[in-house]
Amino acid sequence: MDLPRLSGIIPPLPTPLHDDETIDEQALARLVDFQVGAGVHGLWILGTTARFDLIPDARQRRVAEVAAEAVAGRVPLVLNVSDQGTERTLTRARMFDDLPYDYHAALPPWYQPMTPGEVTDYFLALADRLARPLVIYNAPWICNQLGFDHLRRLAEHPRIVGCKDVCPSLSRTLDWPAEERRRQGFSYLHGTDLVGLSTELGADGFVTALADALPELAVALWDAARADDARRAFRLQVQFTRLSRVTGFGPPLACLEVLCRHRGLLRRMLPAPLRPLDAEAARRVVTVAEAVGLVPEDVVVSR
Repeated sequence: MDLPRLSGIIPPLPTPLHDDETIDEQALARLVDFQVGAGVHGLWILGTTARFDLIPDARQRRVAEVAAEAVAGRVPLVLNVSDQGTERTLTRARMFDDLPYDYHAALPPWYQPMTPGEVTDYFLALADRLARPLVIYNAPWICNQLGFDHLRRLAEHPRIVGCKDVCPSLSRTLDWPAEERRRQGFSYLHGTDLVGLSTELGADGFVTALADALPELAVALWDAARADDARRAFRLQVQFTRLSRVTGFGPPLACLEVLCRHRGLLRRMLPAPLRPLDAEAARRVVTVAEAVGLVPEDVVVSR
């Protein structure tokens, strides 16, 4: 059965910053072109990797403008509009309604625990009232994370068209057959680096921050897994997993910043109060990345 439109490798772009924390618009436009040129299947804008929680609203608006202009309709765009309550999230989303985004994404409210019924009411209200179809962002580091049965019930709403599920379990897709999901036009996007295995088990796509620095490798891995080229998919998955080790040399996003800088994609992506990686840890990131290799051996990179 054909994949839904929102599928494949959908990197959650970081926000390139100048030293004064204004948006590095040129770096952002280059980053978008680099991703699209590498063959990604969509982009996730102003998500956790972009630190939407730390960047002021006016600068978020500019990020959304620059990204949409740079994409120019070449791939689908998901814009995260998460906030703490129904009206706050709807108000935030209206900041971007004039921009050419395909989907909105939203976390559950995360400050205080809510009942399952309250979380249901929140997402149904968003689905009814947002200007774009809704992708649920389900993350384990917040209050009110959705259980899988809860997520499946919400997916019955015709304007809830997918989820990004940051869950270590690889078996969830087996409990919700791909044929059933795809008949209702629902995209199960997995927030994992285990792209090959999760593809084999039925995931529709991946929102993995490692693809920000390594889109060529992520796309090649997805293509091999989708083509049932088990040998190549295994080899690429091993390479991708070895590279994921570098995000454990300090705070993961600080490590990713070093990897993106090493590839010439940006200088800075961490707003205050987040700190950059110390020099020794940064050297470890680069050393391991170079030893493993940043792209598949049969991919020619011209940048």
